[in-house]
Amino acid sequence: MKREPVTDRLDRVLGLLASRPSWTAPELAEELGVCVRTIRRDLSRLSARGVPIESDAGRGGGIRVPPRTGLGRVQLNAQELLDLLLALALAERLESPLLLSTLKSLRQKLAASFPPEERARVGKLRQRILVGPTARSISATWKPPRAAVLRPLQEAFFEQRALELTYRANDTSTVRVVEPHYLLLSWPAWYLLVWDHLRQAVRMLRVDRIEAASIQAATFQVRDSESMIATLGDIFAAL
Repeated sequence: MKREPVTDRLDRVLGLLASRPSWTAPELAEELGVCVRTIRRDLSRLSARGVPIESDAGRGGGIRVPPRTGLGRVQLNAQELLDLLLALALAERLESPLLLSTLKSLRQKLAASFPPEERARVGKLRQRILVGPTARSISATWKPPRAAVLRPLQEAFFEQRALELTYRANDTSTVRVVEPHYLLLSWPAWYLLVWDHLRQAVRMLRVDRIEAASIQAATFQVRDSESMIATLGDIFAAL
């Protein structure tokens, strides 16, 4: 069974705390299907984020939030946070004039919603989104990517995990495993800058030509973008 993301579980803890005046740690643990130690870690995370959690000393002590505390703030699940982070990273790369004054603060606050071990990846998202010139030559052939491939592509990109995908080019489909190191926007087209295990080389793949995708267990360390771009040479320069 796939483990529930920490951010999703914290949302559920907040919902339970808001649903009645008091809970014990064992009650919360039973409700969420986790151990008491996990609940105590989650409560510490919530406290660190500014949620005013109160508890009574002792084994049977109650856990609660003050009755006048507003927990009505927007609570995002892990996938929604990732969507928003990617959008902010793109806005930063485009130097959006309407957001420049608050982008860094927004990104830092969103990053704080992730477990500590994932914050380093969040901080690197901006550097992993590249913006190139308008791709006028392919505007007529570009089409929206398949909805079914977007989620695994996005998750693999963020989690630095390999992707097995079916890619179509020149009327031929091939199945290959790739490492999605960078996203490139060359309007209107999106590309993945990858290390292709099949070709044992750097490749640039049009996202709309990906027919299927699934996340693999293997992880990777992000390669230097300049060396990857240099490997592509004239292909990248022609965009």
